[in-house]
Amino acid sequence: MFQAFSGKKLKEMRKESGFTQAELASRLGISRETVIAIEKEHPGTIDSLSVGTLKKWWKVCNQRISQQSRNDFVEYLKKFLNIA
Repeated sequence: MFQAFSGKKLKEMRKESGFTQAELASRLGISRETVIAIEKEHPGTIDSLSVGTLKKWWKVCNQRISQQSRNDFVEYLKKFLNIA
């Protein structure tokens, strides 16, 4: 069974990095409404979340979050992608 990616994890990362939804949206080149839809795991949006958007989200937030949060997110990705 397919499991959708967790928008909650992305929200935690955004909040810890100190960005508002509008600031992050601007940096990612997407609308604030799309950030909201991703974070609230709106089915149509979260199911079509592109790898490019995910990579940009990580790149923008990565340097502002704790090492523990980075490690936790990488572990989440490994589990999500079923990578050992």
